[in-house]
Amino acid sequence: MNAVVFDFDGTIADSFNVIVEIAYELTKREQLADINHALEMRLNHQSLNQTAKLLKIPRWQWPWLLNRGRKIMARDLHKIPLIKGMDEVFKQLKANHYELFVVSSNSKANVERFLAEKELAGYFQNISGGVGLFDKSRAIKRLMRDNKLKNDSIIYVGDEVRDIVAAKQLNIPCIAVGWGYNSEALLARYSPTVLVNSPTQLVDAISECEKYKSAS
Repeated sequence: MNAVVFDFDGTIADSFNVIVEIAYELTKREQLADINHALEMRLNHQSLNQTAKLLKIPRWQWPWLLNRGRKIMARDLHKIPLIKGMDEVFKQLKANHYELFVVSSNSKANVERFLAEKELAGYFQNISGGVGLFDKSRAIKRLMRDNKLKNDSIIYVGDEVRDIVAAKQLNIPCIAVGWGYNSEALLARYSPTVLVNSPTQLVDAISECEKYKSAS
């Protein structure tokens, strides 16, 4: 079985603005008060650690903020659009007999509800939610074990530096998408297997990763 595992926020769901609004609601950091192009560009060019440092949010607060943020997002889920073109990607991948999964730091309930409302739930074999910010590799490894997936049968798709790092820890190909939380320039510095800037490129990128797996 060939499988593609997707991150959710920033990869499937265009949730940047809502997450910034939630972060402001929880932290009252003035840098987040006005969502504008300059703020988006600044955050996109920083890793999660750098953003937390900029906002002076100590690491011990992250679990509480993440947990509260998931609950508030359930309230605001209706504001979040699907990344344009991702529905067609899922359709093509299923037609090509891929099994599709989601691994997300968002809650399982939020992801499932979003996909159901967008009429996309039927494309996915399983949703793994509630993953810690730096526990992606552990969650993907558990997903692989539970679904009897080997390293040479899986491809991971995500929009952040931490997604690339997680894939490399497991020695699986990673497609980094440039429309999410981290900029293409920042993602490129971490050498993903493939870097794309449009959903229209994803199916071909996955085929390219298949060649990478065959050669490795």
